[in-house]
Amino acid sequence: MLEVYVKDGCPYCEKQVEVLKKKGVEYKLYNVSSDPQALKKARQEYKANKVPVVVKDGVVQNIGFGGGG
Repeated sequence: MLEVYVKDGCPYCEKQVEVLKKKGVEYKLYNVSSDPQALKKARQEYKANKVPVVVKDGVVQNIGFGGGG
């Protein structure tokens, strides 16, 4: 299952989630705006400086929206 890190009001995050839903991909959503642990993990463990962040089995698939997922 994918981990998807998003923030409030991010249109790219909304698009990323929409693409995953259309593809029928299972994912767990983490909101870095309201979850300090998720923000810390995205920044420190995944070296992300923007969202959305898509992670599969602990490996970053993409940082920022590239139309996939």
